Amino acid sequence: MSLPGNVAFLYPWVLLGLLALPALAWWFGRRRPMPSITVPTLVGLGPLPPGPRRQRGAARWVLALLPLALILIALARPRIPRGESPDPSKGIDIMLTLDFSRSMAEEDFRLDHRRVSRRTALETVTTKFIAGRPNDRIGIVCFARTPFLVSPLTLDHNYALTALRETELATGTGIGWALLASANFLKKDSDRSRVLILITDGENSAGPRPNDPGVVNAAIRAHIKIYTVLIGPETVPPSAAANHDLSKAARATGGQFFQARDSHTLDGIYRQIDVLEKRELVQKRFVQWRELYAWFVVPALVLFLVQVVGMTVRRRIP
Repeated sequence: MSLPGNVAFLYPWVLLGLLALPALAWWFGRRRPMPSITVPTLVGLGPLPPGPRRQRGAARWVLALLPLALILIALARPRIPRGESPDPSKGIDIMLTLDFSRSMAEEDFRLDHRRVSRRTALETVTTKFIAGRPNDRIGIVCFARTPFLVSPLTLDHNYALTALRETELATGTGIGWALLASANFLKKDSDRSRVLILITDGENSAGPRPNDPGVVNAAIRAHIKIYTVLIGPETVPPSAAANHDLSKAARATGGQFFQARDSHTLDGIYRQIDVLEKRELVQKRFVQWRELYAWFVVPALVLFLVQVVGMTVRRRIP
């Protein structure tokens, strides 16, 4: 519940208690017989000065119940928004599965008008992609013939990138095994959305193929979406792309298949995946609030103390 001026109440139903206060004021302040003391004669009471004028009953009880009204408002938790912030608990888990076979040393990519290896282009573009997703846990699995964990899922992206730069190339290309290992690391301990991005420059040469039912079903059971990217100077014709093993694996899990002949295209693919996986998170934000209950609790306590002191000082026998 919110009011004009951006004031909102976390527990607005508490304010219903305010409706009972007028009835309480009337009940306690209604006219009743005045307390008296029986005396045998009034002689001698004439010269007594008149008593002080007292407030009418209902009005007096309205003032007496004012601290309670302020406490009820405080219990309703009045607050005003201070702005929205991304909720770090609402990111996703991304496992980057990167081909680190010997062929990644081929210098047939261009980066900033200079010839670089496929590995250098991949590391540069990957670093840029990770920098744009500060709230996501990101892990890295590299593979040649067999996969090996470079970094577990972490929010410490600098650690993951440092570990990636220290990884050495090896021989072979076991894409199916790499997908199985990455899916296993993704499904362990998280209820976040899971995304696997596999980048390779070659065909599978060891172990199961990427579209093997055992590989694909493992990702489907873990609710993992797979994006596959084939890099290198040679591309698969559009007519054959749909039947490519990487394309079949991606489509089976709700992902997509991409091809990149240069670092610019690879960067564009990363940005496209980035957009696809951020759409779901647009509403996953939380509002920071400034609590206002103290502005009601403190006056209530002051009024209560004033009334207690007043009752003590001004107490008299009717």
